Amino acid sequence: MKRWIVAALILSACGDPRPDDGGLGADASGLDGGAVMSDGGSDAGAAVDASMVGDGSVDSGTTDVDSGSGADSGIDLDSGIDLDSGFDLDSGIDSGVDSGIDSGVDSGVDSGIDSGVDSGIDSGVTGGCISGAVGTHAVRFRWAGSGSGSRAYVVYEANTLPDTSRWRAGAYSRSIGYSPVFRDPFLGEGGLEMSGTVFIDVELSTAMLSRVRSATLAIYGRSYSTGSSGSFEWMSFSGSGSSGYASVSNVAPYRWYTADATLALPAGDSGTLLRIEAGPPSNALIVNRVEICFDAS
Repeated sequence: MKRWIVAALILSACGDPRPDDGGLGADASGLDGGAVMSDGGSDAGAAVDASMVGDGSVDSGTTDVDSGSGADSGIDLDSGIDLDSGFDLDSGIDSGVDSGIDSGVDSGVDSGIDSGVDSGIDSGVTGGCISGAVGTHAVRFRWAGSGSGSRAYVVYEANTLPDTSRWRAGAYSRSIGYSPVFRDPFLGEGGLEMSGTVFIDVELSTAMLSRVRSATLAIYGRSYSTGSSGSFEWMSFSGSGSSGYASVSNVAPYRWYTADATLALPAGDSGTLLRIEAGPPSNALIVNRVEICFDAS
């Protein structure tokens, strides 16, 4: 009996001899794959090396226990201190790594997706077009005046084409002594009265475009007639077309009306001249804005 008691005392003084503690008394299987090398703090927790250094030190991103403290030199961790009893590396590492990964990944993914999608939609996809057409480049101007019957004048709003050296718009007529007239400021924003022999000329350059996949001509306004809808027509040195019979409503408020004008606006033309006129059945329009939207490269 005495021999058994002596053996038990010797074993209790030597501490827990389990080999999987590696001298630290910390359960190596409890790391759960969550202990990772620090990448500069992005894991927002104490990132711990999954392998235990042979002298009992633990590698972290900020403090090297091995380098300055000499953990092996004067303290025998196996001699009487059982780290398993009060220090659970598993809980600390899991909570630190999980929170770091969750917060870092969530914020990074959210901000990346939000900023990427927002910037793509706002600046790259529409190219500055506001008429509803989709493209990469836009030219746009509007007609303004000081009241009904006043002289109408052009306000240039956008030109995102690569070559902006040629950029001009104006209203003209086949009648001598014509002056552009601003009308209809009560049922809408008002705009150029385009009726009879009045037309709009737009000068621009597609010289630095290698390919025009589509070009959309759009007007914002209404048919200037109490009894019928209208339309608009266009021509250039390259082609012509129309928006279709009675495609522009005479009912307020103003709206955008679009038509495919790709054939009239090819790439590589430094002297593009586009002429726009009112079409049937009313042959009269109030034009507040004109936009040409290019899907081009």
